[in-house]
Amino acid sequence: MITWFLFDLGNTLIKLAYERVLENVCRDAMVTRDELVDLLEAPGGYRDLERGAITFGEFHDFLCDKGGYRGSLRDLRNVWTDFFDGPIVGVEELLDRVREKYRVAFLSNSNEVHAELIPRKFAALFKKDDRFVFSHRFRVAKPDPEMFRRALEVIGALPQNVVFIDDLIENVLAARSVGLRSFQFVDTEQLTRELVAERLL
Repeated sequence: MITWFLFDLGNTLIKLAYERVLENVCRDAMVTRDELVDLLEAPGGYRDLERGAITFGEFHDFLCDKGGYRGSLRDLRNVWTDFFDGPIVGVEELLDRVREKYRVAFLSNSNEVHAELIPRKFAALFKKDDRFVFSHRFRVAKPDPEMFRRALEVIGALPQNVVFIDDLIENVLAARSVGLRSFQFVDTEQLTRELVAERLL
């Protein structure tokens, strides 16, 4: 019996402004856009930030050292808080429908800046009983199956009692490997149709 819906946040509920962030970092750095993308994937970069392996201050130092970033820590924080373009069309209504039957939680590969910002900036999407599972707090990130096991511990549910929604297929497949019933998000209409067809809504 399904009792929980577990949603990804970025590009599932909230549109990410990834290109704008890259542009704004590059404006104060010595690397091109493509070089910055490679740098963010390198050890000490964005993925380590999501896994909680480094602090945001250490991430700033990394960009200064490896990318010639000239902005202050405050400058980088301002750029990093401008990562979002607002809720995806229709998600408020979808969440309302889901909450009529299920409890709701959010599982996001995140970092200390976004974890503080998202619940406040997008408060209209969330209810007081919702749960948040941010990757950096658990020192692991999607698609590592351990991230899903930690999320299940937080919400106190068995895999077969949870539906997981994410825009990235590698995360959907990883969740399925742990036993969660999982769907890839393309847009709100598509997801709603699938959930209705599966008699989950």
